[in-house]
Amino acid sequence: MILTDGQVRRGAVLDQPGAVRSGLRRKARVVLRALAVGFLVAVALPAQAKYSDEVVLWDGNTIRGEIKGLQQGRLELKINKAGTVFAEWERVHFLTSNKQLEVEDRQGEFYYGSLGTATDARELVVVGTDKTTVLEMDRVVRIQPIKSGFWHRIDGSLKLGLDFVSAQSRFKYSFEVDATYRQEKYSSSVKLGSFLTRQEGTDDIIRDNLDISYTRYRGHRYFGTGTLAFSRSSELGIDLRTQLGYAFGRAFVQSNRTRLSASGGLAVSREKPAGGDPAASYLWATVSGAYRFFLYSYPKTDITIDLVVLPGITDWPRWRAEAYAAVSREIVEDFSISFSVFDNYDSNPPAGAASNHDFGAVLSVGWKF
Repeated sequence: MILTDGQVRRGAVLDQPGAVRSGLRRKARVVLRALAVGFLVAVALPAQAKYSDEVVLWDGNTIRGEIKGLQQGRLELKINKAGTVFAEWERVHFLTSNKQLEVEDRQGEFYYGSLGTATDARELVVVGTDKTTVLEMDRVVRIQPIKSGFWHRIDGSLKLGLDFVSAQSRFKYSFEVDATYRQEKYSSSVKLGSFLTRQEGTDDIIRDNLDISYTRYRGHRYFGTGTLAFSRSSELGIDLRTQLGYAFGRAFVQSNRTRLSASGGLAVSREKPAGGDPAASYLWATVSGAYRFFLYSYPKTDITIDLVVLPGITDWPRWRAEAYAAVSREIVEDFSISFSVFDNYDSNPPAGAASNHDFGAVLSVGWKF
């Protein structure tokens, strides 16, 4: 085959090593662009899906983000690159989400599914696997994402209080931590509390408790709770009390601001007195009530009141009572300051007890996680 001079010149240029390298660089740039575009798409699509929930407020403003939950009358929404915002539930007119959520109404009924588009304002459309339910927003008291991982389902708080008076050589500390694991039909929780008062010339005042509970939700605001508790109290002369119980109850009032519940059941305890007397077992009836009040306007305020009365069955007329009240106010996001009082009463404590009452007041700083 005979080539012309022009063809030879063109072929000569293509066969030069510099031209080959130039072609390879162009191909490399194309590959790198394709990889960069693929990476951006892979990153952007999950982020876009994560922040795809939509909230339409009463004034028509629309907010897009990720629903973190509805509790105490406040809808928590995480916005991409802007942090967390809260919207008063009564000001939300429309809410949609493609994520799986747990929705609870005033009657204690639970609904599971995503949130579809409503035709009328102040309606919530829960799209489940079997059916679609339309709820009035005024009936909804809680929304919680159904999280996939174990650790993502845990919520809790930690409180720490310290007090020192040099003139009286008195030191006081309190430590409380609780964690709750929530599933669709049940929840389990662990609470640990430790209180110490030390003053020169007197014995230490010690109060420790560990409570483990499991609650099953029955619908129509009914619930059943099993408890296992370990405690000791120097004031009541108890070196160790182990108590196992079960109670069945109902939430009589449940709204975005208030919750009032009561329960009744039985408990058995094993008590080891601090004075060295042998341990003994007792059977108790239990009657309890719990009240919660929430203010979601700034500063966010929670009021808690718990009361448990335990009439003795095998040791009548001995009876016990446990009372707790606390006021907590948020100072910054996830941090709060609280004041609480507690009183544990025993009508007939062991012989080594210092008093019938184990009473205390605590000022502490808390963190929610």
